[in-house]
Amino acid sequence: MIERRRFSRLPFEEQVEFLCKKGTFSGLLRDLGFGGAYILSGEVKPDIHEEIALVFNLKDTEPPIKIFMKGEVVRIENSGFAIRLTSINDQSFEHLKKYIYYNLCSIPTVETEIERFLQEIHPIPRMMKLLNFFSIKSEIMPYLLERAFLYRPQEPFKLSSGKESPYYLDCRKITLYGPTFKLIGTLFWEALKDFRIEGVAGMSIGADPIVCSILASALEDGVKLEGLLIRKEPKRYGTQKQIEGNYYPGMPIGVVEDVITTGQSLLKALEACKKENLKIIKVLGLIDREEGGKENLKKEGYDLYSFFTLSEIISAFHQYSPKN
Repeated sequence: MIERRRFSRLPFEEQVEFLCKKGTFSGLLRDLGFGGAYILSGEVKPDIHEEIALVFNLKDTEPPIKIFMKGEVVRIENSGFAIRLTSINDQSFEHLKKYIYYNLCSIPTVETEIERFLQEIHPIPRMMKLLNFFSIKSEIMPYLLERAFLYRPQEPFKLSSGKESPYYLDCRKITLYGPTFKLIGTLFWEALKDFRIEGVAGMSIGADPIVCSILASALEDGVKLEGLLIRKEPKRYGTQKQIEGNYYPGMPIGVVEDVITTGQSLLKALEACKKENLKIIKVLGLIDREEGGKENLKKEGYDLYSFFTLSEIISAFHQYSPKN
């Protein structure tokens, strides 16, 4: 299963007041971190996905420091409910940051989580990230249409899934081309850089250039990632490994793919990673053909994010090539 917790949680136990649609109530706040917290609340609980306001004191401070923040209810259980932190005022954020710095005892981890936290809840960094995605995609799209996208309605292409389609995407014509190699690496790294990964894996040979482009983009930011190339079958000689590269059990990685149709190839890659006990943090695809791949991955517990969809590419193709 994919790793879902993206923020550290500190053992914590303090009385909390929370304001929801049903009124103001008290509970016991536990497991505090930038990602949120868990609240023991007895019989009274907010609704799922409701945003609530919270007030509590930080432990072991003199005088007591009050923290004011808001959170979305993401899980409800008999004993209480879990929240995802959605907003916090500047003063409370500074106090919370210092508290986590002091108790987590890992400055690099805290700095990574602070950056990720600001990307997610602060509107300006989040907007800049979205604008950056849009800008890079806009640069890639013309190359994709000119070099990789084929339209042959009279003689449909046979896909690896066995299906036929008038549309075909030969992605190696952009993943193995200098200008787009760099753009694609930047796009994937922009989506991965907020996560604590140490490696990037992909099924050979389609994902090989994407893996390499991400390594190059990460290195420009001073991050040295390991590249892992997954064979369709284990080698029959030597180490007899299915995954090439330097890795260890529990290593946090991102798994990438060029084109997803039914998702079977990507699921094989993920299964190979699981056999080696690699910790799968994020699953990314360049193009989703929208033929059930995302749904098939979801059934197995993986959330796929793709930068382009086939319908988006077809729309752009007909927009820029009206005669076709």
